[in-house]
Amino acid sequence: MSVINVATEDDLSEAVACRLVRATLPNFDVGLRLRKGGVGYLRSSFAKFRQMAAREPVLLLTDLDTAVCPPHLIQSWQGDSPLPPTLLMRVAVREVESWILADRVGLSRLLGISMALLPQNPDQLLDPKAFLLNLARRASRNVRTELLAMRGTTASQGLGYNRVLSSFVEEDWSIDRARAHSDSLSRAMDRLGALTDDYRI
Repeated sequence: MSVINVATEDDLSEAVACRLVRATLPNFDVGLRLRKGGVGYLRSSFAKFRQMAAREPVLLLTDLDTAVCPPHLIQSWQGDSPLPPTLLMRVAVREVESWILADRVGLSRLLGISMALLPQNPDQLLDPKAFLLNLARRASRNVRTELLAMRGTTASQGLGYNRVLSSFVEEDWSIDRARAHSDSLSRAMDRLGALTDDYRI
């Protein structure tokens, strides 16, 4: 069994990255889980990830956020040196929450809301996380309490936000349903699936 390491911004992104590996690379195990809270760590460690990819593949998953487009963001990180084929930098448009929203059937079940409330193309949302949190206000009380921040706090999300959504990703999220509504997710899956063309197992 070959190994691929994953570098991500947060708990939820890590859950998504590991699920993508399981779905697209059955001959690979997830090795190191490289995460220290936020995009700053990924950016400052980018040279280290390049070096690591010379020995074992690395999947780096980050959010587009306010950048113009994924190619522009990737170019700003890589500079003049092309990425090695075993450093797979994938960008969720505009946040990993858009990939969660893209499984309209699964998320509607989790939240207990009509699927009609879910966007057809979440990659077009300017703030997918805020959209998801707004949907959570309609969710059952148990889910709503976990996802939403308590009144009077400055937190942007509930204490159970990452736990509940990571569990959803691991157990109920349908990548096949999601990729039909997210072009950035579909491209990430295609690139991962092609890894064995670049890395002989």
